[in-house]
Amino acid sequence: MVICFKRNKRGWTSVIEVFVSILLIAGIMAVVINSNAVQKPKISEQIYKDQALILKIIQMDDDLRKEVLSKNFNMENEKIKNTIPDYLKCEAKICDFPEECNLEIIPTEAENKEIFVKSVLITATADEYKPKELKLWCWEK
Repeated sequence: MVICFKRNKRGWTSVIEVFVSILLIAGIMAVVINSNAVQKPKISEQIYKDQALILKIIQMDDDLRKEVLSKNFNMENEKIKNTIPDYLKCEAKICDFPEECNLEIIPTEAENKEIFVKSVLITATADEYKPKELKLWCWEK
């Protein structure tokens, strides 16, 4: 009877070892999968960062500020075109501040896509004060 008990004890030990091994492997896989998901930034965060960069360039450049304040700003400006990533398409609109500033016509290529909007206030140059709001709409191509 003692011999049977020892055999059963070894069997249970093997079952417990296999169970612990499976739990350990599953835990490691869960950690690896979650770490990959956390490291990959969301596309919306990247788009907002790109928009902020574009608007910061406009804010800091005296020539672009003058264009915005005179409402002659064009997104085709070389400084701006080189800043917009290839995966984005953007439209800009200049409005008098504090009036409402909306895009009247949504381009057909932006329909059924998520549109990201960011704006900045351009208030003055060294010569004049006439605040304008520059709003930037961007979406994935």
